This record gives sequence, structure tokens and C-alpha cells, in this order.
Amino acid sequence: MTDVALDVTLCLLLVSASVGIVATADSGVSGVTGGNAVDADGIASSLATSTATVHYDLEPGVENVAPSLLESPDAIDARELDRTAHGSLSGLLARSALGAVTVDGVRLTHARDDFRTAVGSRVESELPARGVAVAVLWRPFPGASVRATDSLGSDAPTTATVHSATLDVPSGFPAAREDAVAASDDGFDAVARVVACRTVAGLFPPDRTRLALRGDEPVSTLMTHRYERAGALLNASVEPEVAREETRAANADLAAALTPKLAAQMRSNYDSPRDAAEAVSVGRITVVVRTWSL
Repeated sequence: MTDVALDVTLCLLLVSASVGIVATADSGVSGVTGGNAVDADGIASSLATSTATVHYDLEPGVENVAPSLLESPDAIDARELDRTAHGSLSGLLARSALGAVTVDGVRLTHARDDFRTAVGSRVESELPARGVAVAVLWRPFPGASVRATDSLGSDAPTTATVHSATLDVPSGFPAAREDAVAASDDGFDAVARVVACRTVAGLFPPDRTRLALRGDEPVSTLMTHRYERAGALLNASVEPEVAREETRAANADLAAALTPKLAAQMRSNYDSPRDAAEAVSVGRITVVVRTWSL
């Protein structure tokens, strides 16, 4: 199965290669070293425009599924687990990060572990051997306990002057900021409700997840496992809806459980609902390139 088909079924969305680049100099770590740092802006531009194809498999995800969910685990052909992904390097980095979403620091699933390894190796092969680090971050808003992160490279020496460039990569999740701002007059709970609904819809696009649940193993099994893991992490019961392939109802239950969690985090991090709403970043993944002289 191609990765496009996998995205339809596993709902880990293809991220657009259209990005914005913001470059900053002498930021991060203070100090000076001899020589010139690698061009952070140039590397960021290369990540945005260079494309690659990576091959990976879903075996790590299947290994983490409860045996009871697999009707015939021994009958799954290894070839059914093979996948291929193609896209810009920044898009692949963003997708691999979304494959490692955590809730309160706990991974949602491991279906994309091999994908993350393959993407990391491919991107690192395009980077200078030293003096570069790349960090990827997605979160509904700063301070949210639902997030996805990834990193390549090592930390800069404490004596180095760090240059950085930032890519804003679309996450593929439904936009939320405008509606969150509109809801801010009704308080933190209203803002959190918008963010929770859009976050869940991004993690579980209802039409695509319904197709996945109706599909063959291992796709149907991985999607069932994904829903059950989300329910367990958010303390929401979604098994009956998932069994009936009622994905919108399952999503509503997950969003209802996520809303008070996000509202509490907004209250802890922002002075007002409006401030929280303006910080919403559901639709964006940030890729930061840092370089330093050696």
C-alpha cells in the first residue's frame, strides 16, 4: 500500500510543502567561536524545497496492538506492512513528528516509529555532519499537554553563537485560531472546546477513520487501537462507537474529555481567554534549524 493510501486510512495527514521561513541571527546560545556557521536560512530553504522518498513498515505499530484486536496475527503478510512516503523534507519531518503525538508525555501509538527512523536518516543525510540541529514541534497552543516533537542533531556548544531559521509547515489539522478568538468572549472553556474539537478532528478525520475501520487488517486494527489508546489517555469510553464505526460520535466523546484538560492548562498559562485564543496553533507545525560555527 502506498503512503497516500495509508494517510487515508490511518489519518496521519500529508503536510503541504508550502512553508514560511523566518531567519534570526545570534540567537539562542551566547558567545563567539571562530569560523562561520553553516547558513541556517539556506538549510531551512533546502528542507522546504528538496523532496525525498522513504520506505518503512508498520511492524512497530502492530507489535504494540493487543493480541485480542488481531483476528489472525500470524496470517498478516509482512508485505502488507510495507509503506512508501514521498514529499518535501520539511513535510516528511512534520508528518513523522505527528506520528509521535503524546498526551501528558505518553505516546498515542507506535505505528509510525519506523517512519520516524527512516525520515530522520534521510534528512540527516542531507545535513552537514556537524554544527546543525533541527527541532520539530506541534502543539495546539504553548502549554498544551497534547503535543508532538522530534529532533535531529546535537546541542550547540555553550561557547557557540547560534543562528536559526524557522519554518511554519501546515499541520493538515482544521484551522482553529479564528474561531477560538471568536469564542474567547465566552471564557476559557469555550476557547478550549474549539481547540479540542479541531485537535481531535485532526488526529481522527471522521470520514477517513471510518474507511480505516472498515478496511482489512492491519489497517482496521491499527485504527481501532489508536482510538482505544486515545480514549484511555483522555479517560473517555469510545469502544462502543468505534465498534459501530460511528467516528463522529467517538470524536465528540474524545473532544468532550479533552476540553476541560485544555481549559485548565489555558488558565494556568494565560491571563485571559483572548490571550489563549491568540496563541492557538493547531494548524501549524514549527521546524527550527539551528546552526553554529565550529
